Amino acid sequence: MITAQLFPVWTPEVGAGGMPYSDNYNVAFSGEIIVERSRDPETDLARALLDRGHSGKVTMLDGATGKPRTIIDIEKAATVRTVETGTYPRFRRIERYAESPPAAETQVVGMDAPQGQILVLVTHKGGEF
Repeated sequence: MITAQLFPVWTPEVGAGGMPYSDNYNVAFSGEIIVERSRDPETDLARALLDRGHSGKVTMLDGATGKPRTIIDIEKAATVRTVETGTYPRFRRIERYAESPPAAETQVVGMDAPQGQILVLVTHKGGEF
């Protein structure tokens, strides 16, 4: 069975109960962080794993305790995202483009550029463009 570890990213601000809180999560898979600062870690993990060629189910473990939190169907979760509504979060389908697979909505680290695309890094050291 495939497993991944979920780690909260704690914010320095104090929440309603006087305690620090987390609304972003990092997800580690095979010893490396593959989803960083996600507000929707389950679906972002599914898209990242699908991009890496994995299918089936993945068990999300708590990063601190190692206890199972969620079992995720990779193919199904990769096609949705969570949306905050007035009453509670809901799943919404992601509009798919004909020639590109679903992509993570947050930064996925350790991945190459999608085939057919080139990543360009531009730096600026004073002066004008």
